[in-house]
Amino acid sequence: MLNLVFLGIQGSGKGTQAGLLKTKHGFEHLNMGALLRQNMAQKTQIGLQIAKYMLAGELVPDNFIFTLIEKNLHPEARGIVFDGFPRTLNQAEFMEERIPVNYAVFFDLDDETAIKRLTARRVCQECKRDYNLLIKPPKDDNYCDQCGGKLVQRNDDHKEAIIRRINIFHEQTRPLIDFFTKRNKLIHIDALDKPDIIHQKLISGIKLKL
Repeated sequence: MLNLVFLGIQGSGKGTQAGLLKTKHGFEHLNMGALLRQNMAQKTQIGLQIAKYMLAGELVPDNFIFTLIEKNLHPEARGIVFDGFPRTLNQAEFMEERIPVNYAVFFDLDDETAIKRLTARRVCQECKRDYNLLIKPPKDDNYCDQCGGKLVQRNDDHKEAIIRRINIFHEQTRPLIDFFTKRNKLIHIDALDKPDIIHQKLISGIKLKL
């Protein structure tokens, strides 16, 4: 089983590529952001504790992250994509001890493009389907193609919250690039390329046998 870590600022296409690995190649996609939002929405014990950090756009403390990771591992999968984890050196060291990483993939994208992509994201209020007005637009900017529900912008996709998350990435997560480079595990990908080209480079980089 391949354990992959996806690194990059939000909007760099990590979720798109993880989704392709899941649907085409049987990987499990462990999206830490989605997992945190799910627990917060369901008001689980952890969800209630992490709400104040999530709503402020701050990193959730490691003890909550580690608990969620260990509860949501799927050892029967062909591989696991860790998206949004690790974000700090402490988390990376925890992971190398518990879940050794085969490859860390850095999707390199400039801040300006990321902000444009993220402020264009929309989600259906009813079926929760995701859209992007720039990359994956609906037929009507205001309504879902699938169920006709109203499309809205998530609270954390407003420009101020996005800039705050990008700054946190540069301060706390960029050191992971050096961390995995020193271990000969880093794959560098230009996130400005088209998704299909990025996917071809990803498959080649992780040496996945199709």
